[in-house]
Amino acid sequence: MPLSDAPFPRFWRGAAQCVVLFVLLLLGAAIPLKSHAQREPGSVTIGFEIGHLGGATAKLYRPDGVSYSTLLTTDGDDFAALYLHRLWERPVSDSLVHIYYGPGLYGRGQQLDVTPTVETGVSGQTGLNFYNERFEVFLHVTPILRLHPSLTPRLAGSVGLRYDLFQPDG
Repeated sequence: MPLSDAPFPRFWRGAAQCVVLFVLLLLGAAIPLKSHAQREPGSVTIGFEIGHLGGATAKLYRPDGVSYSTLLTTDGDDFAALYLHRLWERPVSDSLVHIYYGPGLYGRGQQLDVTPTVETGVSGQTGLNFYNERFEVFLHVTPILRLHPSLTPRLAGSVGLRYDLFQPDG
């Protein structure tokens, strides 16, 4: 059996992601938080996600707890995917944690170096987040339904960190 077919690299990748999640949660619990009800409308956060879906992420906050989230994931060679979600965010009672949820769309190109194959579909996202000053720590699941070229459901999830580029006046 070639080394690349061994289950260990996949196991260690998953174990490393769990360790990163655990460290982020510990840091979030250990660092004194300045509570925010939500981000200010107009705030833009950028960061990264790791997990089944991983890559560069950005989020634009709008009034009334609405935000728009994007994720760009690629291996730099063979595929690129873009996920867009419209999310509603609500605080959890007596907690610094917020819950968010909403629908989305995605597009993915594969075999970019030869003849690209395009996939499209719909997705959803639900997750938990909290804010520590200008940082947002989040964990979410993303059910995905590929519509083209064939109907295929998947379930993905990730954990991540975003930095708020918006500096309120005052």
